[in-house]
Amino acid sequence: MTGYYTLVTALPNLPPLAQCKQLPISRIALDRRLTMLSDEDLQQLQLAEKLYHQSDLSLQTLPDQTLVKDWQHQLNQLESPAIRERIQFRLEWQTLLAALRYRQQGRIGPEHFSGFGRWTGQIRRRWHEPLFGLDNALPFLAELQPLLQKGHSGELEQQLNAWLWKDLLFVERSFQFTLETVICFVLRWGLAEKHIKSDATQALVSFQRMSEQLLESPAITQHLQSAFEELS
Repeated sequence: MTGYYTLVTALPNLPPLAQCKQLPISRIALDRRLTMLSDEDLQQLQLAEKLYHQSDLSLQTLPDQTLVKDWQHQLNQLESPAIRERIQFRLEWQTLLAALRYRQQGRIGPEHFSGFGRWTGQIRRRWHEPLFGLDNALPFLAELQPLLQKGHSGELEQQLNAWLWKDLLFVERSFQFTLETVICFVLRWGLAEKHIKSDATQALVSFQRMSEQLLESPAITQHLQSAFEELS
């Protein structure tokens, strides 16, 4: 197995996800460092990123059987068992949350459910139970469900990403100067980038909401009218 001592020591420290307000390294600079990877390992990294970080739309929908088979085919191309497990873990949680959304919206029944991973069969069999009978196996799911029911998708995503971050960090620290170390770092970088963009979006939404509330205030409205009258 190739040892990437120079590359790993050249990667900056990523602060805890909740504290990450600015990326310590740009994607351009990160890609420049990743040229130290062999061609084969770079392909492994790119495949891992593609599977782990998917579009927001795909994360909110259940995959069809063709897509599930495609995911499994791509996963089988990953040589590292640890990385395969991390991505399987990610896709399984995607399936769980999408199933909860679909059921809540009444869009499908269990007979039309298609998902990825070890819990798919149980979800289909126990569709009408609040947490598909996974209460004991997945206590974290019980924490996320109320957020989903209340429509707090932003907070739900933050909590899930924080959990995924810890999962990746544990594996990253379990390896030293290997491809697994590099891949887990890059996957965490992707979570940090998404977190920062999400924070910026939420800040803009809050600002717009506050602006609308201020403009609807009688005092502000009267003040603006007076100002316009003075200018006319």
